[in-house]
Amino acid sequence: MKHMNSTLKGMTLLSMFTLGGCVAMNKPATPPPATLAEIKSELSLSEQRVHSSLALQQKQLIQQQSDLIARLTHDLKQMKESVNKVDDKLAKLPDASPKPVVVTPAKCPAPAQGHTLDGKLLVGEAEWIWVDAANDAFQARVDTGATTSSISAQDITIFERNGKNWVRFFLSHQDAEDRIQIEAPLVRHVRVRQASADDLDRRPVVRLAVRLGDMTEKAEFTLKDRSDMAFPVLLGREFLKDIAVVDVAREYIQPKPQLKDVK
Repeated sequence: MKHMNSTLKGMTLLSMFTLGGCVAMNKPATPPPATLAEIKSELSLSEQRVHSSLALQQKQLIQQQSDLIARLTHDLKQMKESVNKVDDKLAKLPDASPKPVVVTPAKCPAPAQGHTLDGKLLVGEAEWIWVDAANDAFQARVDTGATTSSISAQDITIFERNGKNWVRFFLSHQDAEDRIQIEAPLVRHVRVRQASADDLDRRPVVRLAVRLGDMTEKAEFTLKDRSDMAFPVLLGREFLKDIAVVDVAREYIQPKPQLKDVK
């Protein structure tokens, strides 16, 4: 029995030694420490690499500065050439100062007598108007508030001539001794409302050739007895539009037409 126990102990110790040997064989080998000579060599190589890098950077910097100086020198040369060209041009200029050019402003032509700058007739609040059919001149009130023109008419008669309607009336006004008979084609009838009445007044309309200043026109006139009014003729907007400008502060701007003036 003692012999068996000794044998087991011996085998156990043998196994432990055997395992211990396996573990020792699997561990990596530790490198030997660097020697002083190797450390000095590595430092020398690192110093050489730093010096090489610094030398390369210095060379590149010198090249960049050289290129910049070359560009600046070229630009300065071109600038000097431009200044020299300007100096040459200035040297060729005449010494005497140029005389100032006097520009005469264009004068607007004066408007014709009794006309505006754009050629329209200038009329006042009252004017003389020549009526061809009456062969005489009459005073007319210029009224921009009235649409149509009107002429004093009495004893109005509508009759037929050559198949067309005509109107015969007498032109007379206040103290006039003669009554002038006028005949003219009937254009139409219009209805006019009087300010003092509610009823519409139906009036015939005729077209008469008239002259105002140096202007001759054929204009339409409604027929109405104006013997109780200050003027036998009234000129409204339809007659004045596009041909005349009214200055209500003046009267008789246009001269009184004479028979010799009427062509």
